[in-house]
Amino acid sequence: MTVPIEAMYNKSRFPNGPSLLPLILYTPMGIIIFLLRVFISLQLFLAAYILPHNTFIRSVVLRVLYLVLGVVVREENPHKRDPSCRIIITNHVTPFDHLAVSIVLPCVTPSLYDLPNAVSSLLCYRDVGVTLGREVLRANARTYLSNSTHPPLLLHPEGATTSGTLALMKYGSWAFELSGSVLVAGVRVWRLPLLPVAPSVLGASWAADLCFMLFSPVTVYTIRYIGRMKCSEDESVEEFASRVQVVTASTLNLQTSQHTVADKVEYMKRLAREAAAASNPLLSPEVARMAQQVQEVLPHISLDQIKRDLVHTQNVDITITNFLEGNVPEPVPEPPPPPSSSSPRASPSASNPSPSPSASKPSPAPSSPQAVSPLQSASSPSNDFKGAAKAPSPSGDLRGAVEVSPSSGARPKSSLALSTAASSFGKSATERMASFEKRKAMLIENARRKYIEKHGLQVPGYNC
Repeated sequence: MTVPIEAMYNKSRFPNGPSLLPLILYTPMGIIIFLLRVFISLQLFLAAYILPHNTFIRSVVLRVLYLVLGVVVREENPHKRDPSCRIIITNHVTPFDHLAVSIVLPCVTPSLYDLPNAVSSLLCYRDVGVTLGREVLRANARTYLSNSTHPPLLLHPEGATTSGTLALMKYGSWAFELSGSVLVAGVRVWRLPLLPVAPSVLGASWAADLCFMLFSPVTVYTIRYIGRMKCSEDESVEEFASRVQVVTASTLNLQTSQHTVADKVEYMKRLAREAAAASNPLLSPEVARMAQQVQEVLPHISLDQIKRDLVHTQNVDITITNFLEGNVPEPVPEPPPPPSSSSPRASPSASNPSPSPSASKPSPAPSSPQAVSPLQSASSPSNDFKGAAKAPSPSGDLRGAVEVSPSSGARPKSSLALSTAASSFGKSATERMASFEKRKAMLIENARRKYIEKHGLQVPGYNC
């Protein structure tokens, strides 16, 4: 059964429901304990800086100081511990797993931060070029391991932290390319069930995890040794990594998964997008999807206007009806009329000042104030009209006249409907197309009327 990636991480630091009440009552005392432990941690760093790295005294002092800070480290199966191994492999639960392991088994872990050498030594970090690429990491790690005086190298093949309660992420092969044998151990983190503060949270920084560790009464790290494991001759590095993952998960009573660090990063990005969409509904993918559907029906309306209405309606049909009926706070642009090959500027007679052969009246003299030449009426099924031919006048204006045939279906000015909105949105494609054709004819009729009124034309059978 595939483990969902959502279940492998803690999204919230605190519990829900009645379990939150004891935590609220503990908060004042927890703040006092936190402040005291901050001052004690200064002594911890001082002791770790003064004492030699690989000494029994330093280990005892650190164990006592960690105990004061509420960090307890337990060992299970200590007889399986092999100090001769140069590489230690564990799962990853918190950013401080390596500190817990270093108390019972001196080791260092590759550093992801650009820290001074003194601070890196205190925190058991070692700069081996993790941020410089896989090849540089391998070369620096092999150089470090070649010196037997250096402490072992602790690696987390998962590459990122998990909740440590359900499954392990896929172990990367890079941790097993440095040596053919490794010491494998499992890490568990436990806190009081009465105050269940999550040790690590998805997307939280190490500073936040440290503060809540100092806030909690006690944090118990359990190191369960699995033993030394070797890569067989007929086994690839990937197969060896998968075998170590299966053994570690079985020891910790967890499941295995194929999720990687890249999957975790993508999951965090998705959560960030969802959070942004929740704060700004216009960025919601669902609203964007519905807006595309609305714009397919109403292409002349911008996506921004559609999204703003969808945020309130959350329904495609209602939004389309609102725009068709004009029930939106913003002005809706009218759809442009369909292009006509016989527009006034494109008309052949418009470029020729001579009278048309089919003109019903002779052309007046050039000295007349307004010289016009009527055109033939439109006979297309869409009731389109042809532009008027324009002749030069003394004032330089160009005017024209339109002659409408009885078959054009022209109606008097008073009978034209100014509103072209449909009464309702059709449920079927046939009804929507019929409504579209009807509104298209009304738009063309309104455009003809506006053109006639703009140029002051007198059209027989229409307005005279």
